[in-house]
Amino acid sequence: MSQAAPPRILIISHDVVGQRMAGTGIRAWQIARALARLGDLTLIAPGAIDLAPDGFRAGGYTWGDAATLARWLAAADLVVANGFVLEAHPELATIAQPLALDLYDPVLLENLELLRAAPAEARAARAAADGQLLARQLAAGDFFVCATERQRDLYLGALMLAGRLTPGQIDADPTARALLDVAPFGLDPTPPQRRASALRGVLPGIAADDPLLLWTGGLWDWLDPLTLIEAMPALIARQPRARLVFLAGRHPGAAAAMRMPEQARALAEARGLLGRHVFFYDEWVPYERRADVLLDATIAVSLHRNHLETAYAAVRSRFLDHLWAGLPSLVSDGDAAAELVRAHGLGAVVPPSDAAATAEAIDALLGDAARLAACGVAARALAQQFAWEHVLAPLAAWVQRAGRGEVVRHAEPARAAIARSMPMSEQQRELIQQMEASWRLDAPAPAGLRGLAVRLIRRGLAPLLAQQRSFNAAALRLMYRLHDPDAPQDE
Repeated sequence: MSQAAPPRILIISHDVVGQRMAGTGIRAWQIARALARLGDLTLIAPGAIDLAPDGFRAGGYTWGDAATLARWLAAADLVVANGFVLEAHPELATIAQPLALDLYDPVLLENLELLRAAPAEARAARAAADGQLLARQLAAGDFFVCATERQRDLYLGALMLAGRLTPGQIDADPTARALLDVAPFGLDPTPPQRRASALRGVLPGIAADDPLLLWTGGLWDWLDPLTLIEAMPALIARQPRARLVFLAGRHPGAAAAMRMPEQARALAEARGLLGRHVFFYDEWVPYERRADVLLDATIAVSLHRNHLETAYAAVRSRFLDHLWAGLPSLVSDGDAAAELVRAHGLGAVVPPSDAAATAEAIDALLGDAARLAACGVAARALAQQFAWEHVLAPLAAWVQRAGRGEVVRHAEPARAAIARSMPMSEQQRELIQQMEASWRLDAPAPAGLRGLAVRLIRRGLAPLLAQQRSFNAAALRLMYRLHDPDAPQDE
């Protein structure tokens, strides 16, 4: 008996994947690496991928151009995509193949914080669009993964309201894990190796033995570097050699520019700290060099304000880097990272927006070498639980089931409704207009002998032309009805 061909797996990232990439690009790259053993896998992202694939192929598509995505979809047996791809590519919701969506990033909650300074009308419009995007995601996916159990509770409520938790589905799958499971951000199981110093001896003003605090991710508007800067004067009074570095490079993809880098720099300058105790690393750290940056640090810091994005965020990639590098952590209370710090003795947890408590916690850590060392040991031990192949096991199991044709197509009725309600694209509108202009096959014959010849030929081919004309009319009606079930059916 011949063995079935391995499934053709397509992974779609909505963010840049390459030598300089943020958390969502890293996640897509690592998903591709972890699933490559399960089939003939291709990873695509907006623009070119300038990393060498490891056991899979890589390609690119143009964000918002359906044709550039369609050629990849046509060659796939199953698809795994970040849920945000549906923002620019709603046609993904109508594909015939089994579809898994990664809802790792709760975009609606993130944008509520990101657009706080925007006009009320713009915020309301974005929130409405994000709600529609979430509804489209929940209707389209046959399987979903998210980042934490807390996130899973959030999405289970949304799936319930969307009508996706049906009696039959729950009878077959009482905990709904076959519909929605948890796949956190992960870590490379290989410990980091220093190639060269990236901060000490590179940024003027930071000595080889200075206590170095490192803000380990981007300066996003929904985070709180300002409280850390406000804590620095009190900390310096107790730890005069303390230094703080912010990783402040511009996002390598299409993410909107943040206001926070300028605000943080202005505050550091106003407090007389800029270039003396507070420094900004203004390049996006290449993925392969992140270990050099992390291993220069004494304590890794990630603070946030108290809001919904924090409560339902993933365990952020920046925090997991603390574990990978064996660094003590200082974090704000209220998110999944804070729970890990408390449970595993990884460092200190401080109330959000409390500069005094932040200064005291850092001073206590820097003043206790044994505690710092113990935090590092605990971080490295916990890192092993976040190996990519381990955290992606639920997604790998779905891919295996889908590859064998064993996946229940939960979303088929909802996908049909999406197809009927999708707005017509410009490309589709142009094609229909071309059909309208040419479907009749009965243009007036030219004058003279040539016209006589055309009329005689048409008379002989009349039955065939009538059949072709009828087919063309039916095709044109079908094009309209795919997008509007109530479109007129007359010719």
